[in-house]
Amino acid sequence: MERYSRLSMGTVFGHLMERIISLRFTTAKEKYNHFIQTYSDIYHRIPLGMIASYLGITQETLSRIRAEK
Repeated sequence: MERYSRLSMGTVFGHLMERIISLRFTTAKEKYNHFIQTYSDIYHRIPLGMIASYLGITQETLSRIRAEK
């Protein structure tokens, strides 16, 4: 049980660090593209306000990024 917990926490910590680095050091466009690739099966069902909040950008910025495509 201890080993499973340790391995689980290692995975969770890795995802958390990836998310923090993404929020700090990538552009809004890169964040959106990564989000689409990662959640390609459900991104069209999520309200844009929630996507913008998850990415740490405003809805206006998200709309501009989507208009470019």
